[in-house]
Amino acid sequence: MLSPDTFSVRWFHAVRERHRQAKVLFWWPLWTIIGLLAIAVLLDAPVLHALAAWPEGERAFFAFLTDFGKSDWMLFPTLIAGLFCLAALRLKLSYSWRWALTGLGSISGYIFATIAFSGIVVVILKRIIGRARPMYLDELGVLYLKPFEIIDWSFHSFPSGHATTALAFAFMLRTLTNRRFNGWIIAFGLGIGLSRIVVGDHYLSDVIAGSFVGLASAILVRDYFVTRNWGMRMEHGKVNYRMFTAFKPLWRWVRRRHIPAVLK
Repeated sequence: MLSPDTFSVRWFHAVRERHRQAKVLFWWPLWTIIGLLAIAVLLDAPVLHALAAWPEGERAFFAFLTDFGKSDWMLFPTLIAGLFCLAALRLKLSYSWRWALTGLGSISGYIFATIAFSGIVVVILKRIIGRARPMYLDELGVLYLKPFEIIDWSFHSFPSGHATTALAFAFMLRTLTNRRFNGWIIAFGLGIGLSRIVVGDHYLSDVIAGSFVGLASAILVRDYFVTRNWGMRMEHGKVNYRMFTAFKPLWRWVRRRHIPAVLK
């Protein structure tokens, strides 16, 4: 299903080998749960209160930033773009236009798959766990659970969906840019995660768990695409995204025919 060269497979083989020596497949999940519980008990409420006390200007900025963690603004445009490209490629087009549409469809498909897959995973986890949101902190505490709550969004705190989307999107951007702008991309993802605590919709442990879900989901989607050479491939142990080159023929055509010489 996945190429042996991908990060997911190499990590799995490393964990399996380590498990033969120290049974890490038992201890790692256990320590992860203990760590999240410790963060929830010791840090969730203090961090929530501390960020809620920030000046109005800072809180307004994070209230604006938090909306970038919604998946709608990524899913619907990429779905429409992908369907448009599939339909347009059925027409008789020139080489340059066909390649450009192929590139746009590939990029749209990768973005859609990353965000959709991470979103499905986190939606399922939220409803299975059923943790109460911070609005119930004084009444129910930080560890109140209502498992398998399907409808009531106020019991869908863990993991954070916005943090999941933000980290999945950040990792996807890192792949599209071939690891350029790492600092800005990481800051963007972490800023959205932090904003969920500032606006009072999530705890710190929700954001940490959501970030992990988003990162793990994005890695799996990327490795799936790499295995099938869908716009990217492994080169010297690293993933190289190459579908932006699909726009070069169209750009050369535009430069030759439609851009005045003074602007070339």
